[in-house]
Amino acid sequence: MLYAADGDIADSEIIDDEIIDTEPSESKPVETESAETFDLQSNMFFVTAGPMLMVNTDDETSSAPSPIMFALGFGYDFFQDRNLFGEVRGSFFTNYYLWDGENAQPAEIENRTAVALSCMLDMTCGHIWVRGLNQFSLSGGLGFLIRIGLLASGVESDDQGGEYDGTNYSTAGDDVSSINSWFYSKANFLYPEICFSYLRAIPSFLGKCMVGGEFRTYIPFGSLISGNLFDSMIFDLAVKVQF
Repeated sequence: MLYAADGDIADSEIIDDEIIDTEPSESKPVETESAETFDLQSNMFFVTAGPMLMVNTDDETSSAPSPIMFALGFGYDFFQDRNLFGEVRGSFFTNYYLWDGENAQPAEIENRTAVALSCMLDMTCGHIWVRGLNQFSLSGGLGFLIRIGLLASGVESDDQGGEYDGTNYSTAGDDVSSINSWFYSKANFLYPEICFSYLRAIPSFLGKCMVGGEFRTYIPFGSLISGNLFDSMIFDLAVKVQF
């Protein structure tokens, strides 16, 4: 054992002629692992996929219950590193319709007249919050529901339709024309929307890939001004991959 000049024990000892440092370990600097972070990209492409629910408040004896469709979407986020970011997206899905004489109604497969090839075109803007590898966003804007109705498989153009004028019934071909006209009358194509999304960065995959989900609510402007309130309201839940 070594002794200092003042009689105190030194911070070392001799063992077999070797000096061993006995300074407390807590006095040494401890290396800490830095928190993972990522650089938020200004512009990124993304894909979405998931179910959409279209609310049907009409009588289920003459139309289908609220249908659930599967949608596949593609889009682009821009200005993500600024206070307000923008987004455009096209989401594609199909649904069956019938004509009740006044409105196009969602239809079950056995009562279908038309199949609608549909694209919801979203244009939104909002704000992004970043916490570590996590990204949250809240945005709003307008959705434009673009639909084209075609005769459903197994339905002939001269089959009996759903409109009766007091003398004759319309044909299925007539009903498809009425359905297509209804899609774009009285702002039935216009859907104000709100979107919330959560994404998590995966720096080890391509350096900037993000995976998560989003939830959108579409308000049917045409139904509101027609007095049908929330008939045709749409809820969209989707997985989102941004790259």
